[in-house]
Amino acid sequence: MCGTLDLSALPLGCITLIISFTSPRDACRLSLVSTAFNSAAESDAVWGSFLPSQYQALIPSSLSFSSKKQLYLSLCENPLLIEAGRKSFWLERMSGKKCYMLSSRDLSIIGSDPPEYRRWISTRGARFDEVAYIRRFRWFEIRGRISISMLSPMTHYKAYLVCKVRNFCGLQFFPVKLSVGVVGTEGSKRSAYLQPKKERRRWPYWQIGEEQPIPGDDVQFPKARVDGWLEVEMGEFFNEGCVDDGELEMSALEIEGGIVKGDLIFQGIEIRLSTAELDTAWESLLPCQYQDLIPTLDSFSSKKDIYLSLGGNPVRIEGGRKSFWLDRVSGKKCYMLSPRNLSIIRSGPPGYRRWISTRGARFFSLDCHAGWV
Repeated sequence: MCGTLDLSALPLGCITLIISFTSPRDACRLSLVSTAFNSAAESDAVWGSFLPSQYQALIPSSLSFSSKKQLYLSLCENPLLIEAGRKSFWLERMSGKKCYMLSSRDLSIIGSDPPEYRRWISTRGARFDEVAYIRRFRWFEIRGRISISMLSPMTHYKAYLVCKVRNFCGLQFFPVKLSVGVVGTEGSKRSAYLQPKKERRRWPYWQIGEEQPIPGDDVQFPKARVDGWLEVEMGEFFNEGCVDDGELEMSALEIEGGIVKGDLIFQGIEIRLSTAELDTAWESLLPCQYQDLIPTLDSFSSKKDIYLSLGGNPVRIEGGRKSFWLDRVSGKKCYMLSPRNLSIIRSGPPGYRRWISTRGARFFSLDCHAGWV
């Protein structure tokens, strides 16, 4: 005998408990099922289950939130400084998994350059008050560590070196050696240049003392981030959750060549979920044929970066006659029609109407008062 079960007939507490065992993404979808599901999915009991343990110690007393969901979304959108500002912490929005950035103050940075060529500076767009600025070096070594117990269990992480380059001199010749692994074990290893591939060019051997090597298929190049910095993938690590007393170590070494190289700014090392684990989820939020909307997809490191770019940077479509973007919270499509896309009729001779460019506008504007006194 077959029958049906009306889930909405379950007690509210039962529905709440069931949703609390899902994910933030599932909770948002289940909130659309019915009024009862919406009430349960919006409850503090559900969203409190998605927050990390001891989250109260992370939130400054100056911040207040009307609900656990609002707190959760804030931790996803606004990374918090922890451990006296030496680390940055946030939650991945889809899964609630923990992510971190180790500041340059939290790293071991040594190099061949004299002390006066290394200093701490503040720069726009950085998460931390100070970042490391290294000038004119022959070699450098950067190492960072984080306790495995701070990471989410059963999670595939990748580490990224986040930097800016003020002078590429010498950096295009020799790749940086990168590694990620548990201290005391053999971790993943790879190489990467710090100069973006599109800016790379070959130099004659007499300028560097030897023939410039041709990059292999396994050598990476930095990619631009939405925040304006460059990032280089250092390696990956799967946290099985069965080891809590070890440390994950990330390193970047450039010790070859012996020539003087240009200026670097290091913000830190970011540890976040693997893009392979997240791209499917983020791509589901993107509009169909989104590839046609963005001219340089290869400049983004993940589908999440594409989504965030469309949420913060409107793109012009249809020959520049419309502007398109996504609402960052819901992913809904938004548009602005340019004056060229409108029918504008008014009195006055044609000479009193012209197209002009003006600061802050997304399009060329129609000045209907041109020539009027």
